Amino acid sequence: MRFSPAIVKNKAMFFVLSKTLAVLLEPLAHPYILLCIAALARLLKQRRLFRYALMAALMLPLLYGFLPVSEAPLRYLENRYPVPQLADKRIDGIIVLGGHTGSGLVSATRQQPQQASGADRLTTGLALFRQYPDVVLILSGRSGQLQPTGWNEAEISRKLTESLGVPQLNIIYEDVSRNTYQNAVQSLERAVPQPGSNWVLVTSAAHMPRAVGAFEAAGWQGIIPYPTDYKTTPTITGLYSLPGGIRATRNWLHEWVGNTVYWLTGRSSRLIP
Repeated sequence: MRFSPAIVKNKAMFFVLSKTLAVLLEPLAHPYILLCIAALARLLKQRRLFRYALMAALMLPLLYGFLPVSEAPLRYLENRYPVPQLADKRIDGIIVLGGHTGSGLVSATRQQPQQASGADRLTTGLALFRQYPDVVLILSGRSGQLQPTGWNEAEISRKLTESLGVPQLNIIYEDVSRNTYQNAVQSLERAVPQPGSNWVLVTSAAHMPRAVGAFEAAGWQGIIPYPTDYKTTPTITGLYSLPGGIRATRNWLHEWVGNTVYWLTGRSSRLIP
């Protein structure tokens, strides 16, 4: 059953909770959490729980490296939406979600805009904008950090596009939103899309289902998902990699839990769009 308690209706409280509880989704933190449980079980003389928690703390990180298992949930999300063919479609606008910029503090102190692992979001969006230079390009996002410092995402994006010589006339830098649902709401307010219009939505492939659900819940219609920034191959190609498995687990835990929370709190139209 979906619910909307007061605590999740408050945008600031929802954001703070989502960031502070995110530590529980970090794979590298799981052994320490399990060791704390084992220590508590030992103090309470719960021998069976102590053994299970200790064994899990030792084995779980190693199991993450088994790629056919650790990558499967991430691959499922990334395969949800294929890259669309736009040749036969009328395009009215392009929306690129934030999350592609690097440290705002480093960018500001070094006076050089930094990109992060999601940089494909921006490069793909700019490539599409080059194909459709007469449409509106919205670069959406202020900061996903709990306590942002330095330049925000909009400032970094503006400096990057200006340094690349991208014409600024049709670009909107949305500098308010701090999560995916806010991206959808703030972009909708700035775009004011007309009925029957087609807007291309660019974000990381694993993030696309949550983004589509959030945009639908915010009232968007005519959204064309354009996934990028893939982390997996279409099918299984590897057997074991501890760093790769931990990265994949980190990504799919974040997105699967995010999808569930968004759906439960009315921020997504569907559980897995």
